[in-house]
Amino acid sequence: MNEWGVLPPRTGRARWRAIGRLGWFAIASWGVVASALLAVCTRFPRRWVRTAPYIARWARLGRRCLGLEVVVLGQLPPAGSLVVANHQGWLDIPTIGGVGPCIFAARHDMRSWPLFGALASSGATIFINRHSKRAGARGIQQVGQALEAGATVIGFPEGTSSGGGMLPFRTGLFEAAVVAQVPVVPATIRYLTLDGAEIDADRLRIVGWFDGEPFLAHALQLASHRVVQATVRFGSPIPPPHADRRGLAAMAEKAVRELLEEPDRPDRRDDRPI
Repeated sequence: MNEWGVLPPRTGRARWRAIGRLGWFAIASWGVVASALLAVCTRFPRRWVRTAPYIARWARLGRRCLGLEVVVLGQLPPAGSLVVANHQGWLDIPTIGGVGPCIFAARHDMRSWPLFGALASSGATIFINRHSKRAGARGIQQVGQALEAGATVIGFPEGTSSGGGMLPFRTGLFEAAVVAQVPVVPATIRYLTLDGAEIDADRLRIVGWFDGEPFLAHALQLASHRVVQATVRFGSPIPPPHADRRGLAAMAEKAVRELLEEPDRPDRRDDRPI
């Protein structure tokens, strides 16, 4: 192990590949922000809806820069729904975000991440502070307003990346779906191969981000590899009416766990236009 994270890049060429990919990703990302200037300047709650297509565009850019190939399984979530998925690290954001127009509900410390934090702050990401009752309630209220405005919101109710397993869902995010009375769509993100080799425990530590290593070190390590193959699977929406957040969270967690038990055998890339 060295300053690159779990495993060092295998060659000098891999190191330069990583630097080039992340450099291009950073430059092109701000290009997407510039193209979304009118949307970013729109007042809330309309801003969430207008920014959503640009977030999907940025996510697909991230896929190309990182060599991420994604296959989508199941029916796409309807607009204005709350999508809840398992969480393995920051790569989940471009993986699922590129499926269609969306915004993210993220933990508040994402603001400090290199590149991702600044980009999220410039867009329409809703930050939820779980360490402050008042700030957390304000974030959940904003998620509800975004849903009511017709934006599709993606969240990770585990609250943190969990590695190969799945943590119990926190219930706070589901309060927004109860208030807005919108469908909740369970989803799973699964990483299958890294450079053609099946993901095992060691390779999952390269793709996922759950051991507390520095963000930039992990990003460089991941970008030094050529191809990551992943699937995003959507389950059946849980329709309203919703009685309470705890019951809804339990139903969604059960649905996500069941989806994770289903085998994913992608035979094509997800090249559907946004």
